[in-house]
Amino acid sequence: MGEATATLIKDKLEGFRGHAALYRLTPPIKGYEWSSEEVRKEYEYVIASAVTTMQIGGDGPETYLFPATAEGEIVNFGELPGSMKGTLSHAEALLNAGYSLAKAEA
Repeated sequence: MGEATATLIKDKLEGFRGHAALYRLTPPIKGYEWSSEEVRKEYEYVIASAVTTMQIGGDGPETYLFPATAEGEIVNFGELPGSMKGTLSHAEALLNAGYSLAKAEA
């Protein structure tokens, strides 16, 4: 099996605070169903959302990965593996999940 890659499908998604983009993951990422720690699903598409929060005790940069449809709609707000605090980098969060960014085609 080849390297796990994340391919940018659509950048600068509307309706998000901060920077959000849609990626296709090969192979799909495994994550738990939002409502259950026992039901694991595979997701081919994710939205990476990078935002600086201003909450008491939670201030700072965060980048989260959420399961999404191919059209860029979030399936649920359960954070997928790779989601992390301390960065606004989609590439870092995806790497934390085990995926490298695919090279853009010329």
